[in-house]
Amino acid sequence: MMGGYALAEYNWNASLLRRVFVVPEDVADKHLRLAGAVQLKVLLWLSRHGGVYDDEACSRAVGASAPDCRDALRYWIEAGVLAGDEQPSAVVTPAEPPAKPVEAPKVVARPQPVKPQMPQVIERRKNSAEFAYLLDEVSARTGRPLSPGDMETLLYLFDTAGLPAEVLLMVVGYAANAGRCAMRYIEKVALDWADQGIVTMAAAEEHLCRLERAQQALVRLVEICELPKLPTGASARDAAEKWLYDWKIADEVLRLAHDICVKKTGKFQVRYIDRILENWREQGVDTAEKALALCSGKAAASEEAPSEYEDMVAQYTPVYKKKKKKEG
Repeated sequence: MMGGYALAEYNWNASLLRRVFVVPEDVADKHLRLAGAVQLKVLLWLSRHGGVYDDEACSRAVGASAPDCRDALRYWIEAGVLAGDEQPSAVVTPAEPPAKPVEAPKVVARPQPVKPQMPQVIERRKNSAEFAYLLDEVSARTGRPLSPGDMETLLYLFDTAGLPAEVLLMVVGYAANAGRCAMRYIEKVALDWADQGIVTMAAAEEHLCRLERAQQALVRLVEICELPKLPTGASARDAAEKWLYDWKIADEVLRLAHDICVKKTGKFQVRYIDRILENWREQGVDTAEKALALCSGKAAASEEAPSEYEDMVAQYTPVYKKKKKKEG
């Protein structure tokens, strides 16, 4: 055999087996390639100390900075290997009942954006492989070098706002797809996600799926109502999702509500259309014919039904019927 070692079997030194601790098989089976050196060291150290985590002790033992140790700990929690809640003091306590009742932690508002300076960015990049990776990936995905201000913002989001690198990269991807790669927009979206508790990849993926669903509903709304352009703002997007996917409003009913709105107000108004559709739903209206009958008094009207469009029903012909007459 040229070089290397022949296949052999190795055993533990028997004198060391008097004191042992347990590591799950999943760590070796699934995470040897994924986990970094610091993450494996932190897991071994934590197992050796019965699951009790302390920043300073762990940092001294594994030879890494306290922030990197916390990042490594968070990796194992999000991977499902560790269970427990991170305490404000960054200590993971063992699952034992406390001797005294512990008051519920107060809700802490997101820190004010006092951003770090470049010396801190340089130091953090040197000591954190995850943050260094984040900087390189954001530059690649936005297609431009990062300015000092960009890097300071990313460190603020990463350290102070507490967003992991993988979640921040999902924010950058979302911004890039929207054609808005400015760091101010990325920061705004990232902080909005943090406020909503979207701080894991699973939560971010679920949130992006909801946004995509709402965007598809908005595009359908534009087609149904023949709007001249795509409405901006979250209110139109959320309303379109509610009308089409939650309430399952038929196309012709939605078109009729839009036509009535334009007839009375002169423009597309989300709140006005929503009021019409909500009233129709309460009355069991699911077709345009029933809606017209309700407005003209041929069906029982609700006390809350908008009275302002009753005077127009007799002479009103919806847009989709006008088109059929022209085609005929």
